[in-house]
Amino acid sequence: MLKTSILFFSIFLALAGVARAQDEADAQDSRPGAHRGRDDMGKPAEEIIARAEIRHQEETHKEMVDRAGEAAQIGGEILDDYKKNNALSGDDFKKLERLDKLAHKIRGTAGGSEDVDLEDPPSKLDDAVKRLADASDLLNKSVQKTSRMVISAAVINHSNELINLIKRIRDIQHP
Repeated sequence: MLKTSILFFSIFLALAGVARAQDEADAQDSRPGAHRGRDDMGKPAEEIIARAEIRHQEETHKEMVDRAGEAAQIGGEILDDYKKNNALSGDDFKKLERLDKLAHKIRGTAGGSEDVDLEDPPSKLDDAVKRLADASDLLNKSVQKTSRMVISAAVINHSNELINLIKRIRDIQHP
């Protein structure tokens, strides 16, 4: 019984010492200017955070690839509809709206933000629609080639061209 009491008392003192040391460490960390950063977390925590960041980057890249595929599909559909009807319909303008949103999201994800002027803007609707389909296809191919770890100037440039072509088509159709 005496041995059990001594063992219990020893464990109690050890736990009290650990608790006191933790209280002192917390008190030091709470003083102004002191904080625990990522460096204090330890290897397992850093690894978990790194894996989460990689997973987020992979998901973001996959979304960009999906958007670029959809943009290419819409660009092709608009061209096909234009060839059949020799005009753009209300549905085509809805597709242009969707294409505009996709191009802006792709450009933003790729790191671009500013509109730039279109080089050699088409003056005819026929030329603008053909170039729109080509630009959406080139954008898709550029995104497909780009990894999640790369900021691609080509992706940003193709996005900008697509955005400007959409504006140009709207201007030609509704001056």
